[in-house]
Parts: sequence; structure tokens; C-alpha cells
Amino acid sequence: MIFYLLTFAALGLSIWAQFKVKGNFEKYSKVEASSGKTGAEVARQILDRNGLYDVPVEPVRGTLTDHYDPTTRVV
Repeated sequence: MIFYLLTFAALGLSIWAQFKVKGNFEKYSKVEASSGKTGAEVARQILDRNGLYDVPVEPVRGTLTDHYDPTTRVV
């Protein structure tokens, strides 16, 4: 009985957390960065500052997505 109660509580907590993350993303995705730079521009700067000039940055479709392909070294 206690196992099912804990499982249900964990499931509820994870669903609540997912909605909070999505809600905050929706809220703050409408706020422009104070630097005026895109995520791709910032990623390129971070890579360049660390000497990773040969790692390309490519856009990815979707919401709350990121990607790194270690076989082709693409962010």
C-alpha cells in the first residue's frame, strides 16, 4: 500500500514540475535578452572563448530542445 502511495506522489510531483518548467519557459520566452543576442550567438561565443572553433552551431526545431552530436561534433 505504501509503495503505491509513494509512486502516486512521485508521479504527481513529476507532472507538477513539468508544468512549472513549461509555464516558466512560455513566460520567459517572450522576454528578449538584454544583450540582444540569440542562443546560437551566445553558444558560438562560449565555444570560441574555449578554443572550440571547429564545433559548428546549428539550429534545432522544437521547444526546450538542445542537441550535441559527438560523432560530428555539432551543437
